[in-house]
Amino acid sequence: MLERGSSRLGPPDRRNRIVRRLASGDWPRSAFYWFYFSAMGALLPYWPLYLRSRGFGPRALGDLMALFALSRIVAPYIGGWLSDRFGQRLTVVRGGALLAFVCFLLIVYAHGFVAFAAVMVSFSFFWYATLPPVEASTLAFHGDRYGRIRLWGSIGFIVVVLGLGPILDRLGAQVTVPVIAILLFGLWLATLGLAPLGAPPTGLAPAPIRRGLAPFLVACFLMQVSYGPYYTFYSIYLAHYGYDKAAIGALWALGVVCEVVVFWQAGRFFARFGEWRLFAFTFGLAVVRWLVIAGFPRSWPALALAQTFHAFTFGLYHALAVRLVSRYAGPGAKARAQAYYGSAAGAGAAVGAATSGYLWAAVGPQGMFLSAAAVAGAGFLVITAHLKTHEQETC
Repeated sequence: MLERGSSRLGPPDRRNRIVRRLASGDWPRSAFYWFYFSAMGALLPYWPLYLRSRGFGPRALGDLMALFALSRIVAPYIGGWLSDRFGQRLTVVRGGALLAFVCFLLIVYAHGFVAFAAVMVSFSFFWYATLPPVEASTLAFHGDRYGRIRLWGSIGFIVVVLGLGPILDRLGAQVTVPVIAILLFGLWLATLGLAPLGAPPTGLAPAPIRRGLAPFLVACFLMQVSYGPYYTFYSIYLAHYGYDKAAIGALWALGVVCEVVVFWQAGRFFARFGEWRLFAFTFGLAVVRWLVIAGFPRSWPALALAQTFHAFTFGLYHALAVRLVSRYAGPGAKARAQAYYGSAAGAGAAVGAATSGYLWAAVGPQGMFLSAAAVAGAGFLVITAHLKTHEQETC
Protein backbone atom coordinates (compact mmCIF):
# COMPACT_ATOMS: atom_id res chain seq x y z
CA MET A 1 0.00 0.00 0.00
CA LEU A 2 2.88 2.34 0.64
CA GLU A 3 3.73 2.22 -3.06
CA ARG A 4 0.38 3.82 -3.85
CA GLY A 5 0.94 6.74 -1.49
CA SER A 6 -1.69 5.91 1.14
CA SER A 7 -3.10 8.97 2.91
CA ARG A 8 -2.64 7.24 6.25
CA LEU A 9 1.02 8.20 6.09
CA GLY A 10 0.20 11.85 6.57
CA PRO A 11 0.96 14.98 4.51
CA PRO A 12 2.64 14.61 1.09
CA ASP A 13 6.06 15.87 2.27
CA ARG A 14 6.08 13.36 5.08
CA ARG A 15 4.99 10.54 2.75
CA ASN A 16 7.76 11.46 0.33
CA ARG A 17 10.37 11.35 3.08
CA ILE A 18 9.12 7.96 4.28
CA VAL A 19 9.16 6.46 0.78
CA ARG A 20 12.66 7.76 0.11
CA ARG A 21 13.99 6.48 3.42
CA LEU A 22 12.50 3.00 2.96
CA ALA A 23 13.70 2.71 -0.63
CA SER A 24 17.22 3.94 0.10
CA GLY A 25 18.52 0.79 1.84
CA ASP A 26 21.49 -0.72 0.04
CA TRP A 27 21.72 -4.20 1.55
CA PRO A 28 18.32 -5.64 0.57
CA ARG A 29 18.98 -4.55 -3.00
CA SER A 30 22.53 -5.91 -2.88
CA ALA A 31 21.16 -9.26 -1.65
CA PHE A 32 18.67 -9.30 -4.52
CA TYR A 33 21.45 -8.71 -7.05
CA TRP A 34 23.65 -11.31 -5.32
CA PHE A 35 21.11 -14.12 -5.68
CA TYR A 36 19.90 -13.04 -9.13
CA PHE A 37 23.37 -13.07 -10.66
CA SER A 38 24.57 -16.03 -8.60
CA ALA A 39 21.87 -18.02 -10.37
CA MET A 40 23.20 -16.63 -13.63
CA GLY A 41 26.67 -17.74 -12.56
CA ALA A 42 25.39 -21.30 -12.46
CA LEU A 43 23.31 -21.02 -15.63
CA LEU A 44 25.65 -19.34 -18.12
CA PRO A 45 28.82 -21.42 -17.72
CA TYR A 46 27.37 -24.74 -16.61
CA TRP A 47 23.82 -25.12 -17.95
CA PRO A 48 25.06 -25.87 -21.49
CA LEU A 49 27.31 -28.56 -19.99
CA TYR A 50 24.30 -30.01 -18.17
CA LEU A 51 22.25 -30.01 -21.37
CA ARG A 52 25.06 -31.75 -23.20
CA SER A 53 25.18 -34.38 -20.43
CA ARG A 54 21.46 -34.97 -21.08
CA GLY A 55 22.26 -35.88 -24.68
CA PHE A 56 21.53 -32.65 -26.58
CA GLY A 57 23.80 -31.91 -29.56
CA PRO A 58 25.09 -28.46 -30.66
CA ARG A 59 22.02 -27.48 -32.71
CA ALA A 60 19.47 -28.62 -30.13
CA LEU A 61 21.54 -27.03 -27.38
CA GLY A 62 21.65 -23.74 -29.25
CA ASP A 63 17.90 -23.87 -29.86
CA LEU A 64 17.22 -24.57 -26.18
CA MET A 65 19.37 -21.66 -25.05
CA ALA A 66 17.61 -19.48 -27.62
CA LEU A 67 14.22 -20.44 -26.20
CA PHE A 68 15.57 -19.68 -22.76
CA ALA A 69 16.67 -16.25 -23.98
CA LEU A 70 13.31 -15.57 -25.65
CA SER A 71 11.84 -14.99 -22.21
CA ARG A 72 14.02 -11.91 -21.98
CA ILE A 73 12.08 -10.36 -24.84
CA VAL A 74 8.63 -10.55 -23.26
CA ALA A 75 9.18 -10.84 -19.51
CA PRO A 76 11.00 -7.52 -18.90
CA TYR A 77 8.37 -5.59 -20.82
CA ILE A 78 5.45 -7.20 -18.99
CA GLY A 79 7.14 -6.74 -15.63
CA GLY A 80 8.03 -3.13 -16.38
CA TRP A 81 4.58 -2.31 -17.79
CA LEU A 82 2.79 -3.82 -14.79
CA SER A 83 5.08 -1.91 -12.45
CA ASP A 84 4.52 1.46 -14.15
CA ARG A 85 0.80 0.89 -14.82
CA PHE A 86 -0.31 -0.25 -11.36
CA GLY A 87 2.55 0.92 -9.15
CA GLN A 88 2.91 -2.55 -7.63
CA ARG A 89 6.60 -3.07 -8.34
CA LEU A 90 7.26 -5.03 -5.19
CA THR A 91 4.38 -7.43 -5.91
CA VAL A 92 5.74 -8.07 -9.41
CA VAL A 93 9.23 -8.74 -8.07
CA ARG A 94 8.17 -11.06 -5.22
CA GLY A 95 5.64 -12.96 -7.29
CA GLY A 96 8.06 -13.39 -10.18
CA ALA A 97 10.81 -14.72 -7.91
CA LEU A 98 8.50 -17.27 -6.27
CA LEU A 99 7.07 -18.51 -9.58
CA ALA A 100 10.57 -18.79 -11.08
CA PHE A 101 11.58 -21.10 -8.23
CA VAL A 102 8.43 -23.23 -8.50
CA CYS A 103 8.67 -23.59 -12.29
CA PHE A 104 12.35 -24.52 -12.16
CA LEU A 105 11.61 -27.44 -9.84
CA LEU A 106 9.72 -29.06 -12.73
CA ILE A 107 13.04 -29.67 -14.51
CA VAL A 108 13.40 -32.95 -12.58
CA TYR A 109 10.39 -34.28 -14.51
CA ALA A 110 11.57 -33.05 -17.93
CA HIS A 111 12.58 -35.53 -20.62
CA GLY A 112 13.19 -34.56 -24.24
CA PHE A 113 13.47 -31.28 -26.10
CA VAL A 114 9.86 -30.09 -25.71
CA ALA A 115 9.73 -30.68 -21.95
CA PHE A 116 13.07 -28.97 -21.36
CA ALA A 117 12.02 -26.04 -23.53
CA ALA A 118 8.75 -25.62 -21.60
CA VAL A 119 10.46 -25.58 -18.22
CA MET A 120 13.25 -23.25 -19.32
CA VAL A 121 10.87 -20.75 -20.89
CA SER A 122 8.48 -20.73 -17.93
CA PHE A 123 10.98 -20.30 -15.12
CA SER A 124 13.14 -17.81 -17.02
CA PHE A 125 10.07 -15.73 -17.89
CA PHE A 126 9.31 -15.08 -14.21
CA TRP A 127 13.00 -14.77 -13.31
CA TYR A 128 13.68 -12.08 -15.92
CA ALA A 129 10.51 -10.18 -14.98
CA THR A 130 11.93 -9.42 -11.52
CA LEU A 131 14.88 -7.35 -12.69
CA PRO A 132 13.51 -4.22 -14.48
CA PRO A 133 11.50 -2.87 -11.50
CA VAL A 134 14.52 -3.24 -9.21
CA GLU A 135 16.85 -1.67 -11.78
CA ALA A 136 14.54 1.32 -12.29
CA SER A 137 14.13 1.87 -8.56
CA THR A 138 17.85 1.52 -7.82
CA LEU A 139 18.71 4.05 -10.51
CA ALA A 140 16.03 6.43 -9.28
CA PHE A 141 17.11 6.42 -5.65
CA HIS A 142 20.84 5.77 -5.90
CA GLY A 143 22.04 7.43 -9.11
CA ASP A 144 25.80 7.19 -9.43
CA ARG A 145 25.94 4.64 -6.60
CA TYR A 146 24.17 2.09 -8.79
CA GLY A 147 27.45 0.39 -9.68
CA ARG A 148 28.43 -0.15 -6.04
CA ILE A 149 25.11 -1.86 -5.31
CA ARG A 150 25.03 -3.86 -8.55
CA LEU A 151 28.58 -5.16 -8.04
CA TRP A 152 27.27 -7.56 -5.36
CA GLY A 153 25.59 -9.42 -8.19
CA SER A 154 28.96 -9.78 -9.86
CA ILE A 155 30.52 -11.00 -6.61
CA GLY A 156 27.81 -13.64 -6.30
CA PHE A 157 28.47 -14.68 -9.89
CA ILE A 158 32.18 -15.10 -9.12
CA VAL A 159 31.57 -17.15 -5.97
CA VAL A 160 29.27 -19.57 -7.77
CA VAL A 161 31.41 -19.89 -10.89
CA LEU A 162 34.58 -20.61 -8.91
CA GLY A 163 32.91 -22.88 -6.38
CA LEU A 164 30.75 -24.89 -8.74
CA GLY A 165 33.40 -25.81 -11.33
CA PRO A 166 35.47 -28.13 -9.08
CA ILE A 167 32.26 -29.64 -7.67
CA LEU A 168 31.06 -30.52 -11.16
CA ASP A 169 34.44 -32.05 -11.99
CA ARG A 170 33.97 -34.39 -9.04
CA LEU A 171 30.21 -35.02 -8.95
CA GLY A 172 29.04 -34.38 -12.49
CA ALA A 173 26.95 -31.78 -14.33
CA GLN A 174 23.68 -32.87 -12.70
CA VAL A 175 24.66 -30.96 -9.52
CA THR A 176 23.84 -27.77 -11.44
CA VAL A 177 20.11 -28.37 -10.93
CA PRO A 178 19.92 -28.31 -7.10
CA VAL A 179 22.37 -25.40 -6.95
CA ILE A 180 20.20 -23.25 -9.23
CA ALA A 181 17.07 -24.24 -7.28
CA ILE A 182 18.67 -23.13 -4.00
CA LEU A 183 19.75 -19.81 -5.51
CA LEU A 184 16.29 -19.10 -6.92
CA PHE A 185 14.77 -19.82 -3.52
CA GLY A 186 17.31 -17.42 -2.00
CA LEU A 187 16.28 -14.79 -4.55
CA TRP A 188 12.68 -15.03 -3.38
CA LEU A 189 13.79 -14.72 0.26
CA ALA A 190 15.81 -11.62 -0.68
CA THR A 191 12.72 -9.97 -2.18
CA LEU A 192 10.99 -10.26 1.21
CA GLY A 193 13.51 -7.78 2.61
CA LEU A 194 13.02 -5.20 -0.14
CA ALA A 195 11.28 -1.97 0.75
CA PRO A 196 8.56 -0.63 -1.59
CA LEU A 197 10.01 0.10 -5.01
CA GLY A 198 8.01 3.22 -5.81
CA ALA A 199 9.58 5.89 -7.99
CA PRO A 200 10.74 9.12 -6.31
CA PRO A 201 7.86 11.62 -6.10
CA THR A 202 8.49 14.53 -8.47
CA GLY A 203 5.10 16.19 -8.85
CA LEU A 204 5.48 15.94 -12.63
CA ALA A 205 3.04 14.27 -14.98
CA PRO A 206 4.34 11.02 -16.46
CA ALA A 207 6.27 11.75 -19.65
CA PRO A 208 6.37 9.42 -22.65
CA ILE A 209 9.51 7.74 -23.86
CA ARG A 210 11.16 10.23 -26.20
CA ARG A 211 12.66 9.83 -29.66
CA GLY A 212 16.12 8.39 -30.22
CA LEU A 213 15.68 5.19 -28.24
CA ALA A 214 15.39 2.91 -31.30
CA PRO A 215 19.02 3.16 -32.59
CA PHE A 216 20.23 2.68 -29.05
CA LEU A 217 18.18 -0.50 -28.71
CA VAL A 218 19.39 -1.78 -32.10
CA ALA A 219 22.98 -1.43 -30.91
CA CYS A 220 22.16 -3.23 -27.65
CA PHE A 221 20.47 -5.98 -29.66
CA LEU A 222 23.61 -6.46 -31.77
CA MET A 223 25.86 -6.54 -28.72
CA GLN A 224 23.80 -9.37 -27.26
CA VAL A 225 23.77 -11.24 -30.57
CA SER A 226 27.56 -11.13 -30.49
CA TYR A 227 27.46 -12.57 -26.96
CA GLY A 228 25.40 -15.57 -28.15
CA PRO A 229 28.41 -17.83 -28.87
CA TYR A 230 30.00 -16.80 -25.57
CA TYR A 231 26.99 -17.45 -23.35
CA THR A 232 25.96 -20.63 -25.14
CA PHE A 233 29.21 -22.29 -26.15
CA TYR A 234 32.17 -20.69 -24.35
CA SER A 235 32.36 -23.45 -21.73
CA ILE A 236 31.95 -26.13 -24.41
CA TYR A 237 34.50 -24.28 -26.58
CA LEU A 238 37.05 -24.41 -23.76
CA ALA A 239 36.29 -28.07 -23.03
CA HIS A 240 36.73 -28.75 -26.76
CA TYR A 241 40.30 -27.46 -26.48
CA GLY A 242 41.10 -29.50 -23.38
CA TYR A 243 40.34 -27.22 -20.43
CA ASP A 244 38.83 -28.85 -17.34
CA LYS A 245 35.83 -27.41 -15.48
CA ALA A 246 37.99 -25.75 -12.81
CA ALA A 247 39.94 -23.87 -15.49
CA ILE A 248 36.69 -22.99 -17.28
CA GLY A 249 35.24 -21.61 -14.06
CA ALA A 250 38.44 -19.65 -13.39
CA LEU A 251 38.24 -17.95 -16.78
CA TRP A 252 34.59 -17.04 -16.28
CA ALA A 253 35.37 -15.70 -12.81
CA LEU A 254 38.34 -13.66 -14.02
CA GLY A 255 36.09 -11.72 -16.34
CA VAL A 256 33.60 -10.98 -13.59
CA VAL A 257 36.33 -9.97 -11.09
CA CYS A 258 37.40 -7.30 -13.58
CA GLU A 259 33.73 -6.37 -14.02
CA VAL A 260 33.43 -5.75 -10.24
CA VAL A 261 36.30 -3.27 -10.35
CA VAL A 262 34.60 -1.31 -13.12
CA PHE A 263 31.24 -1.32 -11.32
CA TRP A 264 32.98 0.04 -8.22
CA GLN A 265 34.62 2.86 -10.16
CA ALA A 266 31.85 3.46 -12.70
CA GLY A 267 31.10 6.95 -11.37
CA ARG A 268 34.67 8.05 -12.04
CA PHE A 269 34.55 6.74 -15.59
CA PHE A 270 31.32 8.66 -16.21
CA ALA A 271 32.79 11.86 -14.78
CA ARG A 272 36.04 11.68 -16.75
CA PHE A 273 34.86 10.49 -20.16
CA GLY A 274 31.81 11.16 -22.27
CA GLU A 275 29.15 8.51 -21.70
CA TRP A 276 28.30 7.99 -25.36
CA ARG A 277 31.96 7.73 -26.37
CA LEU A 278 32.54 5.21 -23.60
CA PHE A 279 29.55 3.26 -24.86
CA ALA A 280 31.03 3.14 -28.39
CA PHE A 281 34.35 2.04 -26.89
CA THR A 282 32.72 -1.01 -25.29
CA PHE A 283 31.55 -2.18 -28.71
CA GLY A 284 35.00 -1.72 -30.26
CA LEU A 285 36.60 -3.71 -27.45
CA ALA A 286 34.02 -6.48 -27.89
CA VAL A 287 35.26 -6.90 -31.48
CA VAL A 288 38.81 -7.33 -30.19
CA ARG A 289 37.68 -9.75 -27.48
CA TRP A 290 35.92 -12.14 -29.84
CA LEU A 291 38.85 -12.01 -32.28
CA VAL A 292 41.30 -13.00 -29.53
CA ILE A 293 39.09 -15.90 -28.39
CA ALA A 294 38.76 -17.10 -31.99
CA GLY A 295 42.45 -16.75 -32.78
CA PHE A 296 44.12 -18.16 -29.68
CA PRO A 297 41.93 -20.92 -28.19
CA ARG A 298 44.90 -22.95 -26.90
CA SER A 299 46.64 -20.01 -25.23
CA TRP A 300 45.48 -19.61 -21.64
CA PRO A 301 47.21 -16.17 -21.30
CA ALA A 302 45.46 -14.89 -24.42
CA LEU A 303 42.10 -16.16 -23.20
CA ALA A 304 42.75 -14.62 -19.79
CA LEU A 305 43.53 -11.28 -21.45
CA ALA A 306 40.30 -11.50 -23.43
CA GLN A 307 38.39 -12.16 -20.20
CA THR A 308 39.72 -8.97 -18.63
CA PHE A 309 37.90 -7.11 -21.42
CA HIS A 310 34.67 -8.30 -19.79
CA ALA A 311 35.12 -5.40 -17.39
CA PHE A 312 34.25 -3.07 -20.24
CA THR A 313 32.29 -5.15 -22.75
CA PHE A 314 29.81 -6.15 -20.05
CA GLY A 315 30.44 -4.21 -16.80
CA LEU A 316 30.89 -0.73 -18.21
CA TYR A 317 28.55 -1.48 -21.11
CA HIS A 318 25.71 -2.50 -18.79
CA ALA A 319 26.24 0.36 -16.32
CA LEU A 320 26.11 2.81 -19.24
CA ALA A 321 23.15 1.10 -20.91
CA VAL A 322 20.84 1.24 -17.88
CA ARG A 323 21.96 4.82 -17.24
CA LEU A 324 21.41 6.01 -20.81
CA VAL A 325 18.11 4.22 -21.38
CA SER A 326 16.68 5.84 -18.25
CA ARG A 327 17.16 9.26 -19.85
CA TYR A 328 14.79 8.39 -22.66
CA ALA A 329 11.83 8.15 -20.26
CA GLY A 330 9.86 10.43 -17.97
CA PRO A 331 9.20 9.69 -14.27
CA GLY A 332 6.22 7.45 -15.01
CA ALA A 333 7.97 5.32 -17.64
CA LYS A 334 11.34 4.44 -16.13
CA ALA A 335 10.59 0.76 -15.52
CA ARG A 336 9.07 0.48 -19.00
CA ALA A 337 12.22 1.98 -20.56
CA GLN A 338 14.37 -0.54 -18.70
CA ALA A 339 12.01 -3.23 -19.95
CA TYR A 340 12.53 -2.11 -23.56
CA TYR A 341 16.26 -2.42 -23.00
CA GLY A 342 15.78 -5.85 -21.42
CA SER A 343 13.60 -7.00 -24.30
CA ALA A 344 16.09 -5.82 -26.92
CA ALA A 345 18.86 -7.60 -25.03
CA GLY A 346 16.71 -10.72 -24.78
CA ALA A 347 15.96 -10.72 -28.49
CA GLY A 348 19.66 -10.39 -29.23
CA ALA A 349 20.53 -13.19 -26.83
CA ALA A 350 17.90 -15.44 -28.42
CA VAL A 351 19.13 -14.79 -31.96
CA GLY A 352 22.75 -15.17 -30.86
CA ALA A 353 22.10 -18.44 -29.06
CA ALA A 354 20.07 -19.94 -31.91
CA THR A 355 22.53 -19.00 -34.65
CA SER A 356 25.62 -20.00 -32.65
CA GLY A 357 24.64 -23.68 -32.73
CA TYR A 358 24.30 -23.61 -36.50
CA LEU A 359 27.53 -21.61 -36.87
CA TRP A 360 29.41 -24.17 -34.77
CA ALA A 361 28.20 -26.90 -37.13
CA ALA A 362 28.74 -24.87 -40.32
CA VAL A 363 32.00 -22.94 -39.80
CA GLY A 364 33.46 -24.49 -36.66
CA PRO A 365 33.98 -23.08 -33.18
CA GLN A 366 36.56 -20.49 -34.18
CA GLY A 367 34.46 -19.31 -37.11
CA MET A 368 31.57 -18.90 -34.70
CA PHE A 369 33.54 -16.36 -32.64
CA LEU A 370 34.74 -14.59 -35.78
CA SER A 371 31.09 -14.14 -36.67
CA ALA A 372 30.50 -12.68 -33.19
CA ALA A 373 33.25 -10.13 -33.85
CA ALA A 374 31.54 -9.09 -37.09
CA VAL A 375 28.21 -8.56 -35.32
CA ALA A 376 29.85 -6.50 -32.56
CA GLY A 377 31.47 -4.43 -35.31
CA ALA A 378 28.03 -3.74 -36.78
CA GLY A 379 26.88 -2.58 -33.35
CA PHE A 380 29.88 -0.26 -33.17
CA LEU A 381 28.89 1.34 -36.48
CA VAL A 382 25.29 1.85 -35.30
CA ILE A 383 26.29 3.46 -32.01
CA THR A 384 28.92 5.73 -33.59
CA ALA A 385 26.36 6.94 -36.13
CA HIS A 386 23.91 7.54 -33.28
CA LEU A 387 26.66 9.39 -31.38
CA LYS A 388 27.14 11.80 -34.29
CA THR A 389 23.39 12.47 -34.38
CA HIS A 390 23.30 12.97 -30.61
CA GLU A 391 26.18 15.46 -30.75
CA GLN A 392 24.50 17.42 -33.55
CA GLU A 393 21.24 17.62 -31.60
CA THR A 394 22.99 18.90 -28.46
CA CYS A 395 25.02 21.55 -30.29
